Amino acid sequence: MKSVTKANSAMRNLTVAAATLSCMVICMFSYGARAAEFNLTPNQENAAPLTKLSADEGTEFVKEYYAALSRVDIPAVVAKFAETVDYEGEGQRDRSYIRSDLEKYVARWPILSFKPEATTVSPKEDGSAAVTFNLSYSLANDTKTTSGHSTNNWILRRINEKLQIISQREVVHPNARPGLDKSPIPEAVEPEEALSDEDLAKSRKAQAAPERVSKATSAAKTPRTNAPGDFVIALDIGHSPLRGGAISARGVSEYQFNRRLVTELYANLQSFGFTRSFIINPEGEEIHLIKRAAVANERNADLFLAIHHDSVKDTYLKKWETDGKIQKYCDDFHGYSIFISRKNPKAAESARFATALGSALLNTGLTPTLHHAEQENRPLLDREKGIYAFDDLVVLKTTKMPAVLLECGVIVNRIEEEKLNTPEYRDRLTNAIEQAISKFASTPAATANSSQAPAKQEEN
Repeated sequence: MKSVTKANSAMRNLTVAAATLSCMVICMFSYGARAAEFNLTPNQENAAPLTKLSADEGTEFVKEYYAALSRVDIPAVVAKFAETVDYEGEGQRDRSYIRSDLEKYVARWPILSFKPEATTVSPKEDGSAAVTFNLSYSLANDTKTTSGHSTNNWILRRINEKLQIISQREVVHPNARPGLDKSPIPEAVEPEEALSDEDLAKSRKAQAAPERVSKATSAAKTPRTNAPGDFVIALDIGHSPLRGGAISARGVSEYQFNRRLVTELYANLQSFGFTRSFIINPEGEEIHLIKRAAVANERNADLFLAIHHDSVKDTYLKKWETDGKIQKYCDDFHGYSIFISRKNPKAAESARFATALGSALLNTGLTPTLHHAEQENRPLLDREKGIYAFDDLVVLKTTKMPAVLLECGVIVNRIEEEKLNTPEYRDRLTNAIEQAISKFASTPAATANSSQAPAKQEEN
């Protein structure tokens, strides 16, 4: 009897073991089938390779990346990278390395402006997508400005339902820096901005080298067309690091305002097709005013635009304390002002561009200041648009193309200074300037020369 019982028990154990083994085989087959179906690997478990990236998603991702970088939001930029990235040809790098690299970059260039364009998205079989685009950039610090464009190739993938960069490559093409001859007089001593014809002749004699213009270059000048890519704009950053111009209500030099706006304006113009525009003295050297005009003349610019920010006469300034320091301010005047020289060889075209610029600034809701007529007895040519004559201003009367100087705002006005420190307000300025340039560039020069005489002075 015991032998029968043992036999039955052994049979039951064998049956249970067989059933268990069968279940394990089925489970293993099922897991293998699912793994094969989803093609899972340890590095792809959280990816969604079957969801293709649309062109709109890729374009928006790139815009968000550079918007965050422009406002120096490093955490937001780093979050757009995967945990490890094929980074700029350096091999695989983690987020901590990328964060450190970006922090060094913005420490060197605290003022950044980027305009991505022509983004194309090419989905791949594995669910990633190649994103290629061009980028116009302008960078600046306390002493230097640089600009150019780059070609970019990224690879993006969804990881945990979030789009991230897994590969990033960039090829940079900096703009050529115009050659600037060394002055025979000390360059740290900048002469007056306005010179009489007699004084200018003397200064030109002393500055003979930078005034030389190649006849071959001049002869090669081609007629202006309506295409933005054929129109050359010379952007002049008013003043210099050592001779900073006016001081704002919070103690910031005018040069810093000028450099920042030119940097942003340059990027804006590049994005609208004015690819031949250039910045005079991007390195912030102490160059003579005559040299600024000479650079524009030598490079055959179609338009010269000097960017400045405004102040008032000392007698109108008051004192206040800010950040533990005594500064000077005047809240009585605000707005932009535009200057032309009737001694410029293209005075009629200068007046035409000044009119287009004043109209564009008014259309964006900005208003002119008229205090230059009262405080300096400056001839007011157009009260509504804020256009003045400053005939002996060196950079305006020595350029051979239409030339205008724009005072973008009164930085000793505490409220206006705060506005000028916001990207939104500066966008209004740069967009208005671009619109005026586009309108001016679209009109043939011959029509402009024959259609309008220099503006006449209004009664104050």
